[in-house]
Amino acid sequence: MLIMLYSHDSYGLGHIRRSLEIAQHLSERIPHASLIMLTGSMQAHAYALPERMEYIKLPALTKDADGQYCSRLLPHTIDITLKLRQRIILESVRNLRPDILLVDKAPAGIRGELLPALQFLKTKSPSTRIILGMRDIEDHPDHVQTEWTKSGIIPLLKNTYHAIFLYGSRTIYDPVKEYGLPRSIEQKVVSCGYVGRTQPDVSREDTRRDLALRSDRLVLVTPGGGNDGYPLVKAYVTMLRKRFASRRPNFDTLIVTGPLMGPEQHRRLQQAASPELALTVLDFTPRLYEYLAAADLVVSMGGYNTVVEILTANQRGIIVPRVRPRLEQYIRAERLAAHGLIDMMHPDQLTPTSLFKAITQSLQQPRPPRPEDIGIPLNGGANVSRAVTQLFMETQHMRTSTALISPPSDILSRATLRAHHSTV
Repeated sequence: MLIMLYSHDSYGLGHIRRSLEIAQHLSERIPHASLIMLTGSMQAHAYALPERMEYIKLPALTKDADGQYCSRLLPHTIDITLKLRQRIILESVRNLRPDILLVDKAPAGIRGELLPALQFLKTKSPSTRIILGMRDIEDHPDHVQTEWTKSGIIPLLKNTYHAIFLYGSRTIYDPVKEYGLPRSIEQKVVSCGYVGRTQPDVSREDTRRDLALRSDRLVLVTPGGGNDGYPLVKAYVTMLRKRFASRRPNFDTLIVTGPLMGPEQHRRLQQAASPELALTVLDFTPRLYEYLAAADLVVSMGGYNTVVEILTANQRGIIVPRVRPRLEQYIRAERLAAHGLIDMMHPDQLTPTSLFKAITQSLQQPRPPRPEDIGIPLNGGANVSRAVTQLFMETQHMRTSTALISPPSDILSRATLRAHHSTV
């Protein structure tokens, strides 16, 4: 059995981290499966891969100030870079013929780069099950409906994808309702829950000891990948300098800027690091979740992965979400704050003074409720692996029982969907 994961990884680190978490569960649950991931992440080499997993590197992309895709490193236009990515993806599926293709977030890939591969699988490898891993929130419903109508996503979900795994909870945000998805697509949706993180092997005490803390409290500051996180981190460092100009802070700070922050911005932050401010600055670490779980408070933007890691660790969190060019982070933070799981600050209200007040209040508060205790599942990785296994088993059964009659159906049967829901 070969499972292929597509993770476009144009912006930040969330896609590859989520895909690797899911891959870990797939590797553990399906010991006879091999896995391969198509990824554009510049940091793919830094993460430990699950057993029996390879990855194929796609040329890296990023977004410009207007939110438009562009080549990260190649001195070529976005069109040339996308043609190269498209060719690599198509040749990968053509030669490897995966049993399962699990697509993270983008049904057509970046600017349709996945479409030739999907068409090949539908016509030349009809037994391949094509699954969309849908993030909990895409954007404001008006924008999603306009964008999906313009790019033909609804017909793609209807006619090409066999299942849609929702990496979230419909009680928090229901994309079927919010995006006006038709019944034919809703029947394919399997609510898997948020893809929480596997708990680290190292203890909280050992991690804090490794960090050589100067106090008994630790604040972790992370803007995710770091592309647009400088305003948050700058406000935090300015707060430290103003509030603790004449005395050492009563808490330690670890800032992980993200490897995609501009080198000049990162250099300025490194210069601010000092024992006097109890401040350490890193650009990247594969141990981020260990540090997050060991902290007393996390100050962050509102990307899916970081927020879910805060929930998994039952951690205090102050989220300053991105509001441009998409409202995804803001909507997520607002919904979770309404359940008392995090604190949220609008970026327009971000100042050194407001940040200090929020941090002081948060450190004095008890930990938030455990998401599982209020009906918000975090076992999405395990549920995805169970649903993939069941889908593959059904496909094998269909191959055996209908080989002389007709090709497998392109749409999951209602019975299968009921079985999926009862499983996950």
